[in-house]
Amino acid sequence: MDIVERHRGLFTRTALVSFLTLLSRLAGFVRESMTAALFGHASIVSDAFITAWRIPNLFRALMGEGAIVTGLQTELTRVDHAHGERAGRAFFHAMLRLVGKLSVVVCLVCMLVAWFSPDRMPGTGWAWLGENPSAVREFTVRMLPFVVLVCLSAVVGGALNVRGHFFAPNVAPVAMNLGWIAALFAVGAYFGAGRGAAEADATARQMDMARWLATYVLVAGVILLVVQLPALSGAGLSGASSPEERARSRRAAWGAVRSSLPLALGAAAFQVNALVAGLLALALLPDGGSSLLYYASRLQQLPLSLVAVAATSAVFPALSALGERRELDRLRELHERTHLAVAFVAVPASLGLCLFAEPILAVCFQHGEFGAAGVERAAWALRALALAIFPAGAAGLVARTHYALGEVATPVRVALFLVVVNAALSVGLVAGLGFDLVGLAWSTTLCAWLNLLLLLPGLGQRLGPTGGWGPLAARLARIAAAAGASTGLAWWTHRNLAREHGSAWPLFLCIFLAVGLYAGFSELLAIEEWRTLRRRLRKRAS
Repeated sequence: MDIVERHRGLFTRTALVSFLTLLSRLAGFVRESMTAALFGHASIVSDAFITAWRIPNLFRALMGEGAIVTGLQTELTRVDHAHGERAGRAFFHAMLRLVGKLSVVVCLVCMLVAWFSPDRMPGTGWAWLGENPSAVREFTVRMLPFVVLVCLSAVVGGALNVRGHFFAPNVAPVAMNLGWIAALFAVGAYFGAGRGAAEADATARQMDMARWLATYVLVAGVILLVVQLPALSGAGLSGASSPEERARSRRAAWGAVRSSLPLALGAAAFQVNALVAGLLALALLPDGGSSLLYYASRLQQLPLSLVAVAATSAVFPALSALGERRELDRLRELHERTHLAVAFVAVPASLGLCLFAEPILAVCFQHGEFGAAGVERAAWALRALALAIFPAGAAGLVARTHYALGEVATPVRVALFLVVVNAALSVGLVAGLGFDLVGLAWSTTLCAWLNLLLLLPGLGQRLGPTGGWGPLAARLARIAAAAGASTGLAWWTHRNLAREHGSAWPLFLCIFLAVGLYAGFSELLAIEEWRTLRRRLRKRAS
C-alpha cells in the first residue's frame, strides 16, 4: 500500500486516538484519585514514590515513546517506500531486538546509579531525595525494569501507527490503567484506610502499600506490550525474515538509533524538566509538594494529551510520508490545519482549568486522606500549568514537522537550552523568591511559551501559512472569543450554583454547559474547525 494512502481518513483516526486517550486519561484520573485518597496530600512516602516514578518515565521518553520511536517511524516509512513492506518488517524486528538490549543495559546502569546516589545534591547541600532518601532509592530500583517493557511496547506501537493501525497502541494504556485501578482496590482493601494510626505506624503502612504498587508497575508494562502483539499480524509485521534481510536491517536499526540520539535528548526535555521540578519540590518545599505538583500536572495533561499527544501521534506518520515525498504544499496544509485543531481544544481547556481549578481538584482528589489544604495548595499551580497547554501542544507539532522535513538540530538545541532555563527559573522562583508549587508551575509554563517562540521562526521560513499570518490570527481570535465567552458564563453559573467547591454535580453541569455554549458560539462566529467537526459527525451518523 502507498505510504500516504495508508493514512487516509486522518480525522477518523485522530478522533479514535483522542477518544482512547481520553479513556486512558479518565482511568488515570481514577487511579490518581485513589492513590491520593490512600496516601493523602502531605505524605513523604507518596513524595518518594512519585519521584521514583518520574525516573523510568524520563527514560521512557528518552528511549521509547519519544525519540527512538520517532526515528523508527521515519526510517520505517522510508524503508516501506523504497524497499517494500517485507523489508520494513525485517527492519521493525531488528529495532525491537536492539531497543530491548539497549533498554536492559540502561536499566541496570540506572539501578546502580540510583542505589548509590548521595542523599544531598552536590554543590548545594539540598536534600534532593527528600526526608526519606532510602525510599526513593528503593522505589526507583523496583520500578526501573518498567523501562524495558515500555520501550518494547513503544516500538511496537510506533510501527503499528506507521502501518495505519491505531487501535491497539492506544487501547493498551486503557487496559494498563484499569489494571492499576484493580491493584489499588486490592491494596486499599488489604491495608485498610489507616486513619487514626500513629505517625510511625502510618508511614510503615504506606511504605508497604507503595511496595505493592511498585511491583504492579512491572505488571503494567507487561500489559502495555501484550495487548498490542495480536495486531502485528494484521499490520504485516509478524513472520520470519531471511538472513540477508536481517543483516541489512541490523545496520539500518543501528543507523536509526544513532540518528535518534540528538533527538532523544530533545524529546526527553519535558521529562527532565518534570524530574527537576520533582526533586526541587522534595528538597525545597514542605511535605506533599512533589505529590501535589504531580496531581496538578496530571489534570493539565488530560487536555494536553488530547491536543498534543493524540493529534501528533495520529498526524506524524502522514507528515513523515509527505516529507519523504517532498509534497510541501500538502504538508503545509496538514500542519496548519492541525495547529488550528489544537487551538480549538487547547484554548477553552486552558481557560476552563484556570477558572475551575479548585472545584476540579476537590472533586478529583479530596477524598480519604487528601484534605482541603491540599486542594488550596495545588489550585494556583494548576492555573499556571493550564496556560501551558496551547504552547506545549503547538510546539510539539512544530517540532514533529521539523523532524518530518529532516531537520533535527533546531528542536534539539532549543529543548536542551530550555532544560537549563527551566532549572534556573525554578530555583530562582522557589529558592530565591520563596514561591511554593506555583513557582515550579510558572517555570514550566514560561518555558513552554519560549519553546514555541523559538521553534516557529525556522519552520515559518520553510512552511509559512498558506494565506499569510493575518487570516490565521483572525481564526485564532475567533476561537479565543468563543472560549472566553463560554467558560466565563459557565464559571458565573457555577459560582451561583455551588455552595461548596467540592460539590460534584454543579461542576459537571457547568462543564457540559461550557461545552454547549462553546459549540453555539463557534457556530455563531463561523469557526471552521467546529463546522468541519459537525459535518463529519453528521456524515458518520448517517
